[in-house]
Amino acid sequence: MLEEVQDVASYLRAFGPALAARIQEEAKPLFVPGSAWDPKLHSLLRTPFPAQGDVVMAVAEALQRQRSAIVVGEMGSGKSLIGSCVPYVFHDRPFRVLVMCPGHLVGKWRREVLETVPGAQARILRSLGDLLGLDPHARPAAPEYFILSKERAKLGYAWRPAAWTRRAREGFYCSDCGSLLLDKDGVPLTEDALRRNRSVCPECKAPLWSADNRRMRRFALADYIKKRMKGYFDFFIADEVHMLKGGATAQGNCLGALASACGKTIALTGTLLGGYADDLFYVCFRLSPQSMREEDLGYGSLTQWMSRYGVLERVTRTRPEDNLRSRGKRSSTLVRRKPGVSPAVFPRHLLEKCAFLHLSDISLDLPPIAEEVVEVGMEGDLEAAYRDLEERLVAAVREALARGSRALLGTYLNALLSYPDRPFGNELLRDPKTEQIIAIPPELSPEEIYPKEEALLRLIEEELSEHRRVFVYCQYTATKDVTERLKGLLEERGVRAAILRASVEPERREEWLHSKVEEGIQVIIANPRLVETGLDLLDFPTLVFHQTGYSVFTLRQASRRSWRIGQGQPVKIFYLCYRGTMQERALQLMGSKMEASLAIEGRFSDEGLLSLIQGEDMATLLAKTLAEGLQVEAAEHVWRKLNEANRKQAPQPALPKAEAPSAPARVVHVD
Repeated sequence: MLEEVQDVASYLRAFGPALAARIQEEAKPLFVPGSAWDPKLHSLLRTPFPAQGDVVMAVAEALQRQRSAIVVGEMGSGKSLIGSCVPYVFHDRPFRVLVMCPGHLVGKWRREVLETVPGAQARILRSLGDLLGLDPHARPAAPEYFILSKERAKLGYAWRPAAWTRRAREGFYCSDCGSLLLDKDGVPLTEDALRRNRSVCPECKAPLWSADNRRMRRFALADYIKKRMKGYFDFFIADEVHMLKGGATAQGNCLGALASACGKTIALTGTLLGGYADDLFYVCFRLSPQSMREEDLGYGSLTQWMSRYGVLERVTRTRPEDNLRSRGKRSSTLVRRKPGVSPAVFPRHLLEKCAFLHLSDISLDLPPIAEEVVEVGMEGDLEAAYRDLEERLVAAVREALARGSRALLGTYLNALLSYPDRPFGNELLRDPKTEQIIAIPPELSPEEIYPKEEALLRLIEEELSEHRRVFVYCQYTATKDVTERLKGLLEERGVRAAILRASVEPERREEWLHSKVEEGIQVIIANPRLVETGLDLLDFPTLVFHQTGYSVFTLRQASRRSWRIGQGQPVKIFYLCYRGTMQERALQLMGSKMEASLAIEGRFSDEGLLSLIQGEDMATLLAKTLAEGLQVEAAEHVWRKLNEANRKQAPQPALPKAEAPSAPARVVHVD
């Protein structure tokens, strides 16, 4: 397989220019960059950058032919400005737009609309009462934007079973027709079964549940709009649509409900793909179900979609010889999804509806950006303790894998990722199925400052000496929390630090950050998920990943919170890890997965395509690096390639002689 891929890569290197020229002849874009804009674009309160205006025109042209379009814009490229401008260009009459976005962005969206669209009105929808106050028959006199957080859109009322019992008989009966409620095997339903799912009576189809008036009383706003306000909104803007990619999830259902209730849909995202083909399935189905049905794909055809455009692994297990005389099956087949996506998904489902935009397309004023992996050497008791824990866990995982069980992989990965940063106060590691103890993490002193912490403190002190605020990302902020410890270590050295917690409501996070800057806070510590979408960290030109997880969505979003239009300082991003540990392997593999994620958005390379079709998931690859000795590309090489691409794509501004332009990424070894 690898030889075939290399042959294809060689062929493309030889004949790529000719193929590209032929494609340009055959595929005519709806809007050619540089062509004349609609005059309405010049009347905006803020003139878009040339690339932003071109995307607005392209999306408006696409929506003349279809019901939906997707803007895939790099973080900070102005997707909200583009989304708010498309309806203004599309319509010559006043219109209504419904915007659904993460809760912490509702205020930002309202501000963007009022500062961009002439004469626009912008309201934030917070309750059912806000919708009931709207006249369904009135036409708008001016552009109207209604902004709704995805949390309020999905949340509805609590429910409870609705059935009755007879004193003299067992079982539950339908409240409408009175029939005994049975399961598919003819056994009377229990109360637990009725509470588990909202079901209907098999006989009369009456609902077997009702609203629970003793608990929270509210109505999901997305459901109300779908049932009572269909056609009221001319446009629906789904911001950060990658967060709505789930199948049977409340947020995913909101996307489908609102897209069907509004005239045209504009989806916005900075990270379209997270590595798996099914990241696209439900988004494509909810935005353009007709194109899916043309391929005979139904809403339940996820496996069929994965067979066509993804990677599936089929594992067949054969029972031993001593089972030959039994009546049971001699073999069983397990199907697992793997990372990867077929290039065929582009012309069939993405080409006509996606507009791709990069920061380097927009502005010549972007500062340099450099990303650096800082590898820290372990020493003394910490290294001995880690190796001891690693040895015990590897042995346990190998034994479990030999039995065909992957149950220990999660415990194995999380323990080895988190232990070096918190080698004290850890719980016993148990098998999640049997509760059997598989390892006891060695207990070290919490009074000692460990090498990676010392490296972080030195790095922060260096950045603060250059008058650069620092934002520190930590993945473990709950049971294995390290944020309080880091804050304490910083304050001992005279650094003013604060922790952004999940308890800060999403709508207040932007205001919270501004207030901390005004208070003179120099370092903010937070989980990257709290700021991964929409928030600008322009006041923090240095970002430090003290810990990273597995999510390409989160890492890509969080790493670009500071490198945005309006940033006046060079941006530095540091990834800290202990050398020769699971942390280093996680960074190596995350860099490779980022190449694959970038490839689906039009930034192709041989390496990215190879990574795209290898079909190994993060957990399996990390496990193999220890359990089977799989060789992976060094972190230094992976991140150097990614940052070399950044350096080539981003125009470099003229810098004073004392400064140097962005250099390729490098790995710093700290001992």
